[in-house]
Amino acid sequence: MFKKFLGDYEFIWGPVKKGVCESSYYHFLTSSEELHELDITLGYKTRNAMNAAKGKRNLYEQILIMERIAGTHAFAASLSYCLAAEDYFGLTGKLPDCVKLIRMFFAELERLRNHIENLSEISGSTYLEVPSSLYAYYAEKIKQISSEIVFSRYLMGINTVGGVRLYNLSGREFIMNNSNKNNAFTDDKAADFKRFEYIATEVGSYIKDIEKIIKQNSETKSHIDRLKTTGKINAEIAEKLHAEGVVAKSAGINRDLRLKHPYLLYKVLALKPVLYNDGDALSRYLVRIGEIRQSFDIIKICFEKLTKNMSKQHIDDIHEQGKNIGDTGKLQHDMRSIYNYGSSGSGNNSRSDNFSGSNNDDGNSDEHTGVERNLFLSGVPHNKYGFGSVESSEGPIFCITGGFDGKIFKKINIKYPFENNFRVFKHFTKNTMMMDFNINETSYNFSVAACDK
Repeated sequence: MFKKFLGDYEFIWGPVKKGVCESSYYHFLTSSEELHELDITLGYKTRNAMNAAKGKRNLYEQILIMERIAGTHAFAASLSYCLAAEDYFGLTGKLPDCVKLIRMFFAELERLRNHIENLSEISGSTYLEVPSSLYAYYAEKIKQISSEIVFSRYLMGINTVGGVRLYNLSGREFIMNNSNKNNAFTDDKAADFKRFEYIATEVGSYIKDIEKIIKQNSETKSHIDRLKTTGKINAEIAEKLHAEGVVAKSAGINRDLRLKHPYLLYKVLALKPVLYNDGDALSRYLVRIGEIRQSFDIIKICFEKLTKNMSKQHIDDIHEQGKNIGDTGKLQHDMRSIYNYGSSGSGNNSRSDNFSGSNNDDGNSDEHTGVERNLFLSGVPHNKYGFGSVESSEGPIFCITGGFDGKIFKKINIKYPFENNFRVFKHFTKNTMMMDFNINETSYNFSVAACDK
């Protein structure tokens, strides 16, 4: 209970809300326009995802769980899991550069899409409905391209332990003029890189239009005035509360794993942090704009490096990257087989839609069991625990894995940045104006689903 004074009153919002808002309970104490106290309760739709992951049959099914905790961060979450698993098995640094580039390409595409979507929400909170709709339109276009190319609007099904699943890219022939009406399965692996080029080109055209919208918004005084000084963060307190991602960067706190603890090939890019010092909603808005441009530059660099990388080796190498990875001599492993995604010798890249493979009476795949024995029980060095960390659009996602029993990890946990940023939000939203609450909330861009895991 809040301590109330004369003229104060309490009201609640949630956990049931209109539209598609996630289930969270907000308890307000206010007098007139000023918000004095705020209490947030989560956990109304906790799904026990970690326990569900421990009950799966193989690593592929565990990845499915990681991707579906919070759909908007599916790729970053699955990547953190894969990096943790690779750390456990001693594979960190042993993957080919082409795999790292592909992972970076899609990680930045997810970041870019999420930031554009949030610009739509922030614009809507200041009642600029036309720009809000335009931002949402381009975010949707990126989702449609993702669906067209990798058959997932949220980039699910790409990451695997030890590499990437390129069946999503090469399983169906993609013809620019759509002349292949039957979407027949083919073995044209070279077409994969046309798809990367297609994504980069299309997204580049969207960025040009988005920058026009940004320019128009910057000239809209009412929009800028509503964002400026709203929800201002004190950097010292934000440090103590461990603010993450955009929230930290808006207060001048340089927290970005891509710079501080680089993974994949981020170290060679020499990234510069996108930082602002005012710590208000406008700063959070500007950080997102800067990161949209930065992410698109990284996408272009990844495509260029990927093209050069693949010109030096056979295109088939990336499809066979699960075999003998990193000269360990012990990792005899076809990634397509371990996930029951069709026979490694299949010439037509066919697969079973239910990923079942050839099953024993107990429901386990013969092929899957054999591959696991080769991969995990042949003396491949591993650590007691594996640790993976990825910088998502909202901050770091950490994953820890351990207790591998030959099929799955029995010890697994994942942490999202929202768990820290909720505390920052609660602290700095006090003593602000109630009419600015929606601006504050959208500029933080929470995922309740990521907390209610």
